[in-house]
Amino acid sequence: MLRPDEKLLLGALRDQDLRVEVAVMGDLAEVVALRTDPPALAVIRNLSHRDAVDAARRLECTGVRTVNTSSAIEVCNDKGLQALVFARSGVPHPASYHAFSFEQVRDAVDTLGWPAVVKPVSGSWGRGVTRLLDLDCLDAWIGGRESADAAGKLFPVLVQEYVEKPGHDLRVIVVGRTPIVAIQRISKEWRTNTHLGAEVRRTEITNEIEKLCAQVVDVLGDGFYGVDLVADRTTGELKVLEVNANPEFARSSAVHGVDVARHLAEYLAERARERSQPSAA
Repeated sequence: MLRPDEKLLLGALRDQDLRVEVAVMGDLAEVVALRTDPPALAVIRNLSHRDAVDAARRLECTGVRTVNTSSAIEVCNDKGLQALVFARSGVPHPASYHAFSFEQVRDAVDTLGWPAVVKPVSGSWGRGVTRLLDLDCLDAWIGGRESADAAGKLFPVLVQEYVEKPGHDLRVIVVGRTPIVAIQRISKEWRTNTHLGAEVRRTEITNEIEKLCAQVVDVLGDGFYGVDLVADRTTGELKVLEVNANPEFARSSAVHGVDVARHLAEYLAERARERSQPSAA
């Protein structure tokens, strides 16, 4: 099923005089078997994290360039991997610990102090993200997880410092290497996902935002990203909370007025034409 985002992108790509074909996973069989001419470029928009990485890897192995790359998608789909590569690369990021057991969750919270956040390493729209305010909260979280996952198969989880936000966080859309729009996601709740009802308001792309986005792209490579930033309410310090390799943009574009689909299509057209083939898939 094509979402409004993909429909906008298809129209914008065709405006660039590109031949565009929509492909589901089964359609890749002919391409990876080398029985059909490969596309100049493949735009990976699978909702499934597993399918997105799998499609990108197989296409890359046949010589097809993908946006985003399989390595970028893999890192973006795993908050734990993001924490590791950001720490190694010096990207400002909330202090984070992997926990592979309930005891390690307790140890991480002891190190971070209250409140702390525990989240699945993979997930979208704020699902499974829990703020732990005290020992009672931690015990309740552990009790719920033990009843739903007695074998501990849903580990590891990420235990992270809680950053007190000024009522909003930031989502920055990056195309290639360029941040094209920044929005505040405003909510009275501590989670500020738009799927949970946060209000969207356009804001200025500051030098600090540009610098953080450049650091992210240096780590992941050029591509199409939704970079989530969070400011500490007390210090004002801005950190990269996480990066999405498949950001939605249709609903927010209607509010902030930036034609994300057009910007993305122009970037993709440049990448496709580098291969001297007027097609995109």
